[in-house]
Amino acid sequence: MPFQIPPHLLERLRARRLEQRQLWATRSAAGAPREQTGGNFTDSIRHLLSGTSSVDQVAGRYVAAMNTWQDEVEDKYDALLLDLGMGPMTYLTSDGRVLEDLRGWDGDELVEVGSLSAHSALIVGARKTGTVELLELIPQPPPGSSVCSKCRSRRRTSRCATWVDCLSASLRP
Repeated sequence: MPFQIPPHLLERLRARRLEQRQLWATRSAAGAPREQTGGNFTDSIRHLLSGTSSVDQVAGRYVAAMNTWQDEVEDKYDALLLDLGMGPMTYLTSDGRVLEDLRGWDGDELVEVGSLSAHSALIVGARKTGTVELLELIPQPPPGSSVCSKCRSRRRTSRCATWVDCLSASLRP
């Protein structure tokens, strides 16, 4: 079930996306020529270990690929990057869906996620983007569920050792 994104939050997220794109364009214009895009993370490691490419070449191609994938997903789905991740890049679409782009890790597709994965993406996205309003999209815990002992289920504190502490507590009966 998609999240309901209030118009003011959607506008704020779109403004952040534009700001990030302008920042990357400025950095790209000042830096070296854009690398040819490479494959996913696993392919990049293969190239590196084969000795056919240097670390700088592999890293440059991988970052170029990630930038290309990000532009594609953001444009096609009016999506907003929540997390570059150490795994799939995660997005929130303007119609409230959470997407994981497996191309950046070990897959070749874009998948919609729900439940715990979608809630987790919003928590990580709130932390990484500084947009704490993303937490308000997560439904409140059902009556009688456990309360996170570290933040009392406020979801707005750094007391939780990991985002799983609070989220998993709120999902337990």
